[in-house]
Amino acid sequence: MSRYPHKNLPLKKPKFEAKAFETKKPSRMGSKRAPLKLLVNSEEKRLEVESLCAEHGWFCDINFSADNEEDISELTFLLDKRVVATTTRKAGRNDPCPCGSGKKYKQCCAA
Repeated sequence: MSRYPHKNLPLKKPKFEAKAFETKKPSRMGSKRAPLKLLVNSEEKRLEVESLCAEHGWFCDINFSADNEEDISELTFLLDKRVVATTTRKAGRNDPCPCGSGKKYKQCCAA
């Protein structure tokens, strides 16, 4: 019998079935891969929407049709999208003080 029991065992390959290993992630709305699909009723509105998309750097497919109802819901969704606020990490006791003194936080501002 071998001193190393793992030497004769076949290698097991891991199964990547978790969501973290998905290779096809969804495209961001307004990108080249997933442009905005908009439907407008007038030429003036088409020019307005086109300039708005160019200003934000979004790609869009604008169709002009006087007969159908206007549909710019994807554009309003992106315009109303709120920015998520992020907080910075509070300085730990042994971290350098954020005031810039060069001392540890516990000896400077925490005291």
